[in-house]
Formats: sequence, C-alpha cells, structure tokens
Amino acid sequence: MSDTPTHNHDAATGLRHVSEEATQSLPALRAEAEKAVASVLHGDHAQSKPGMGEKFWQYREYVPGDRPQDIDWRQSAKTEHVFIRQREWQTTQTSILWCSQSPSMDFTSKSKYPSKQEAARVLTLALGILMTRAGEQIGAFGARKTGRSENALQDLTLKLTEDIRSTAPLPDPDLYDLPRHAFLFQVGDYLEPLELIEDNFKQFSSQSAGGFVLQILDPAELNLPYNGRILFKDKKNSQRVDNVASIRKAYKERINGHNHALHQLCKEHHWHHALHRTDMSYAQTLSNIWSIMSHEHLGTQEGGGA
Repeated sequence: MSDTPTHNHDAATGLRHVSEEATQSLPALRAEAEKAVASVLHGDHAQSKPGMGEKFWQYREYVPGDRPQDIDWRQSAKTEHVFIRQREWQTTQTSILWCSQSPSMDFTSKSKYPSKQEAARVLTLALGILMTRAGEQIGAFGARKTGRSENALQDLTLKLTEDIRSTAPLPDPDLYDLPRHAFLFQVGDYLEPLELIEDNFKQFSSQSAGGFVLQILDPAELNLPYNGRILFKDKKNSQRVDNVASIRKAYKERINGHNHALHQLCKEHHWHHALHRTDMSYAQTLSNIWSIMSHEHLGTQEGGGA
C-alpha cells in the first residue's frame, strides 16, 4: 500500500508530460492546416469551383441557430421577415471527423515525407476548417458537442494531438452514435483486411447521411522501391526478403487490388474515396475533395445524386 501514492504521482507526471508535448504541437498543426486551406480557398483551384459556401444559391427565412453574419439585411428590409443567403453547401448540417491513431500510421519511408499520422492530422484539421468556413457544424468522432465556432476547431485540434495510441485501425461504431443526418469523414491508411473494413462500413452507412474515406499512404507502400535484402515487420511477425525486386510486381498488384476494392466498397455505400500520398501537397488533396463535395451538393440540389 505504501507504493500507491508514488505510483499515482508518477502516472500523473507522465500524463502531464504527454499533455504538455501535445499542447506544444497545436500551433504547428493549426498553421499547417490553415496554410493548406488558404491555398484551396484563395488559389487558382478554388476560383473555378462553386459550392462549399462560396456561391449564393437562394434566400430562405431566418431560423434560430442561424449565424447573424449570414443575414441579408437588404433583402430583409423589403419585407417583414429576416432572410438568410443560403449557400450551395448547406444541405448537410453536421460533419463528424475521425482520424486513425493506429501504430501503422507512424510509418514514413523518407525523412522528407511526413509520417502518415502527421499527414492525417493536418488533413483532418484542414477539413474541419473548410467545413466551418462553409457554415457546417463539426465535431471530432466520439465528442459529445458539435459546433461551427473557433471552439469547435480547438476541440478538434486537441483531439488530434492527444498522444493516445489506439490499436483499433477503424472507428468503433459501438462507442459513438453519429448525430442525425451527419456526414462522416474518415482518415486513415485502410490497410486492414477488406472483410473488417466492409463490416465497419455497413454499420456506419446505416447511421450517416454520407461519408468520405480519405486514405493516407506512403509512396513506398504503393511502389515498394527497395532492393536487396529487406526485413519487413507487421503486427504479428517479421519476414526477411532476400530479393525485393522479385516480389515487387506481385506486391504492386496486391496493393492496387486492395485499394481498388476499397474504392468499390465506398461506392457501394454511396461514399466517396480519395487517396493521399504523403509526397503530395495537402492543398492538392483538399482541392480534389473540394471538387468532389461541391459536385455532390450541386447534384443533390438540382434533384440528382452524385
């Protein structure tokens, strides 16, 4: 019993140390995400793509909960009612964002590339920023509250920088009920067996109004650029390959087949799928997502699906 206070003190000290390290990473993560968002919102890509709250769609009457800055005072002055300038994006009310923290996300093949975990965190936060700029409510997966204010972004940032490793590579539908009509963004490497991924998708597709799977992979995971004798490790065992070049073709066929099957699974559940390589720019991937989501909502409002 005499060891208990010391043990608790050590645990508390360790937790505080982890928390301080996570807090120190907040500004860098936010700055990187804001930089990527700025490239999309103000760059050449954004200028030719409507939607995401940038293009006027129609007026509608103000209801409690609408943002005061969306009120069109000139239009409202013509009648006894207060009107909102509704944007094309305003069909989904809430976006929930999940980012994998599986140990496999720590991988990077070269020091000049970010790890998959770093890329996933930046892109998840950047998506959150885009959603709030479009008037969406956002929330981190598992969080009780959603919102469209700076507080919501801060909560998401804190969630992303928690140094809590999860052995679960996929979001757990038993831990969290999605808000009604929520759109689910999932960010991870999705290298798990397709059977597990399919079961996961089935559970979430019944809860959500739509989904987007953003797959993060290192270039080496796609191309296997190694030569000679290489020791490969996974969660269960290690295997040495004496001649990597001899298996490269079969490996590439297998990873490409896996990714194609993942893409098809997303289509079957009426979700979107995009692949981000860690040697790509964040702005490029965000611009691609921007284009997909803009066409999704344009199609919905004109009476057709994506």
